[in-house]
Amino acid sequence: MDIISIHKYLVILLIGKSGMMYRPLLLLWLSIFTNVDAAETFILARAPQLSPSVTSKEWTPFVKYLSEKTSSNIILKVYSHRTDFEQDIQEGKVDIYYGNPGYGVVGHLKHGYLPIIRSDQKELKGIVVARKDSGISDIKQLHGQTIAFPSSSSFAASLYLRSILKTDFGIDFNTEYLGTHDNVYRSILVGKSTAGGGVYRTLNREDKRVREQLQIIYETPGMKPHPLMISKNIGQTMRKKIQQAILELNTTNEGKELLKTIKIQKPVKADYQRDYKSIEALVLNMYDYLLK
Repeated sequence: MDIISIHKYLVILLIGKSGMMYRPLLLLWLSIFTNVDAAETFILARAPQLSPSVTSKEWTPFVKYLSEKTSSNIILKVYSHRTDFEQDIQEGKVDIYYGNPGYGVVGHLKHGYLPIIRSDQKELKGIVVARKDSGISDIKQLHGQTIAFPSSSSFAASLYLRSILKTDFGIDFNTEYLGTHDNVYRSILVGKSTAGGGVYRTLNREDKRVREQLQIIYETPGMKPHPLMISKNIGQTMRKKIQQAILELNTTNEGKELLKTIKIQKPVKADYQRDYKSIEALVLNMYDYLLK
């Protein structure tokens, strides 16, 4: 007989006459089983930036730590396509998610998600890179060229960059969307793209042989980094548990290594009004299709 069957059998005994004499023992059993079954389950989604296998490998230890530390069951969800992640955020289907500041604003405005943690190490900046031997050193040289981006909706590495290139510099260019940042960098190396959009964190994680062949020719103004967003439907007690568990990681060498892997070094408490309110107008323009 499995645990669920035993649980049902004990309930029947408890409410029947034959179980009255064993009531204290039955209540103890039910308490044990109820506590086992009562662990809250949450879905934590990571916006696609690298391949699903790499994302899963990097984030699984962190998710496991959070589950153990908060006595909950947190399930990692990774994506092959950014549109699938966006749909989940647009419809409020996940409990916790980690994505760019634009997605943070969308989730907050659409469903009241709250930022609880962000890195305090570096500001988020989009970058344009080209081969060192391409002869391109100025952003204006990209007029009429092919520029690769991870996706049409990547915030710093695509939306923000494309807006600046067109509005601030008046550059017309051909666009390619290649799915991931590493695909962008490799497209540049093999000559399929003249240049490409990315961010420092993904460029810095590339193999040295890749980085040595690329140069940064432009960077955007900075903004606060990716927030970890949490549903307003998750109780304040659990929100604080998750927040505190992440902050505690920064107190040990092992914890710092875990944070380094997922790129949330030097975590601090995030605040929407202080950290992300200022980019609302930008997000409303760039992610208007997600806010309808």
